Amino acid sequence: METATQERTRAFAPATMSNGDAVAFSLGVNQRVIGPLMELSIAAAKEYARLAAELQIVALEALHDAQSTVLRRQSAWADGLTDPWDLYHRGCVDTLESTRRTLTLMSTSARLVTQAADRLQTAAMDTGRRIRETLESSSGARETTRR
Repeated sequence: METATQERTRAFAPATMSNGDAVAFSLGVNQRVIGPLMELSIAAAKEYARLAAELQIVALEALHDAQSTVLRRQSAWADGLTDPWDLYHRGCVDTLESTRRTLTLMSTSARLVTQAADRLQTAAMDTGRRIRETLESSSGARETTRR
């Protein structure tokens, strides 16, 4: 003779199994979605580190250029006492050259940032495509499971 609890347990057993299958299916889909998202996060972190290193190289080049300009101008002061017009001319030429180098470095920095953004956009588009494929394939499997 079965008790009422055993009868209820037996009545809910198929529902529990299908819920268990649904949970397992949902966990599988979540794992397939989280994987590409984690890969995108890792790619973004690597891209950030790469961009930071490249920008530091550009900054060091700018610092080197500034230091060499200062050293050139210090040596020009001794000659400038004898020929002030030459000092003025060298100062103007150095200023124009420094401005050109600064604009070149700014252009390089902008190019590096743009390239990093393009690489991240490509990675994000690929991740979105993979997630979309996962969700589309899982919705088809869910429909098959429901039938």
